[in-house]
Amino acid sequence: MSLARYRFYLRCLVVCMVCIAVAGGASLVQAANMGPTEQETRRVIDYLTASVPEIGELARKNPTSRLVIAVEQVPDPAAENWLEREYYQVYVGFYIQDGGPGHRSRWSTFLVNQARTEILWVNFLTGDSYVPLADWRKYIFRERKVDANDWICIPFLRIGPIEPTSSLTDITRMFGAQNLTRQTVYGPEGIEKFDVTVIYAGTADEIIVYWHDNSYGSTPERVSFRQEQSRWRTVYAIKPGTTIAELNRINGRPFDFLGFGWDYGGNIMNNWNSGALAAMRGLSLRLGTDRELPREYYGDRVLQSNMPTLLPDAVKVWRVEVQLR
Repeated sequence: MSLARYRFYLRCLVVCMVCIAVAGGASLVQAANMGPTEQETRRVIDYLTASVPEIGELARKNPTSRLVIAVEQVPDPAAENWLEREYYQVYVGFYIQDGGPGHRSRWSTFLVNQARTEILWVNFLTGDSYVPLADWRKYIFRERKVDANDWICIPFLRIGPIEPTSSLTDITRMFGAQNLTRQTVYGPEGIEKFDVTVIYAGTADEIIVYWHDNSYGSTPERVSFRQEQSRWRTVYAIKPGTTIAELNRINGRPFDFLGFGWDYGGNIMNNWNSGALAAMRGLSLRLGTDRELPREYYGDRVLQSNMPTLLPDAVKVWRVEVQLR
């Protein structure tokens, strides 16, 4: 657990529980006495349950357990972390009667922003990476066929059918031995070299699988891909070829990155300037030029994504890297 995440729980200011009766067709909120934060909490929970009908559907499928929604964290104006500063953290789970005193079981955790205009799902595998509600609904909530490839990459969860616990044998079964190639690739400045598996080498759908601790065939640590015609993409539909104007739109604000033409050129800096993409831990993008730019855009210097010369499409995503561990 990261230090930021530890502080996130340590500074929990209020735990406000709301129980939802799920017997039969009556599934209305029955609020406990929540003191001075009752109205604030009610608005957050009403917005969440209205925006995520899957919660009610799940409750109806589990009539013997009581659904519990709890506001675990309210925005802290003094917090350094922008998510702690701007979002409510909301627990969704069940109180299960198991013959004894019963126990609570967490189903999901969501973040609701103060304006009640955005909801993020908290990645249960890592706890400090967040997925937009639309992508959670489409790629995580729904059941998937085993080994089925939908080309979506979600940090710490999966790369298509590849999961953090997948082995080389699993990946061979998923994609076929004829589509796997063992290669050596080098990191920036040629300092590091990696023993990798390349899937669909030489095609538009090529991806590179890096293994944990560079131990070939163990478990995948991350993948990268950079073909503009690739079907692979990450949440928010980002892929190689996504323009800098589109990244600005998704992020909600400009961001900084390093000048082009050297080993670290195009790397994005400073946590996306606390924009929406800062919530996507484990997602790294490297930018590249789509045409020749003036000299001042090259070398070890910091550029801003809203520079007029770069807009709308002089710069695009050149490489996508997604962490699995």
